[in-house]
Amino acid sequence: MDYQIFLGVGVFIAIVVLLVLVIIGAKSQLVASGDIIIGINGDKDKAITTSAGNKLLSALSESGIFVSSACGGGGSCGQCRVHIKEGGGDILPTELDHISKGEAREGCRLACQVNVKNDMEI
Repeated sequence: MDYQIFLGVGVFIAIVVLLVLVIIGAKSQLVASGDIIIGINGDKDKAITTSAGNKLLSALSESGIFVSSACGGGGSCGQCRVHIKEGGGDILPTELDHISKGEAREGCRLACQVNVKNDMEI
């Protein structure tokens, strides 16, 4: 009888450890990590390096490049417009109130809404 309890606990622990390993493996494949280079105005001397996962607005301000944003990065004022030439991903629904479809095609985005996931050129 005692061995059944130990066997049950052992199997449960093995399943939990296996699930944790699956989650860690998935995270390493799906979540961006490492340093990202953001090129600015095509000038390699002005390029900044930041870690993946930051918002573009905070990455720029950490590097001393301040973009106007009255709402503090909430996506409600539309002042932090930037033109993204490369990278940046798709436009988010929160940006559509401030950016027309034509502007979006030209690369206009709100810096407070852009997640830095890969190298970019702005």
